[in-house]
Amino acid sequence: MPSSISADNIKAWWIWGYWCSPLMYAQNAIAVNEFLGHSWRMVVDPTDSNDTLGVQVLKSRGIFVDPNWYWIGVGALLGYIMLFNVLFIVFLDLLDPLGKGQNVVSEEELMEKHVNRTGENVELLLLGNDSENSPSNGGGEITGADTRERGMALPFTPLSITFDNIRYSVDMPQGNERQRYY
Repeated sequence: MPSSISADNIKAWWIWGYWCSPLMYAQNAIAVNEFLGHSWRMVVDPTDSNDTLGVQVLKSRGIFVDPNWYWIGVGALLGYIMLFNVLFIVFLDLLDPLGKGQNVVSEEELMEKHVNRTGENVELLLLGNDSENSPSNGGGEITGADTRERGMALPFTPLSITFDNIRYSVDMPQGNERQRYY
């Protein structure tokens, strides 16, 4: 059993942390379930005390010896599960971590929208020297009356995955060999 800090060894101003910890309830429930079981019911030294070996281990570790601590621990852990799940849902709803979705808008679509909205002509000025000025290199900038308007991009780089030498086969039952479709 790993060493733990018992309630007797904790300073008075930190005892709230002991009672608020779900690990304390889990450890007490597991320890009480194990050490009050049938395997630990032998009395080691009847002249010293009538406590069983399991009770002596629990007392030496500062863990409660009342069998009800098993159910207290189970109930506390179920309560913590419910509490943490409710808090998780509430904070996800309040914080809205995803925010607004972002779309990818191509330069041509952005140019069309700008022309439709303002009626102005928008030029696509390619960056770099004249030998690099081709629509396929994707290095363009949209300029016009409102130069602040840019396309939106997704917050990640799209990737593609390919697989080589993949084989897939399905075993047919013996009676259906004549019904195969190729």
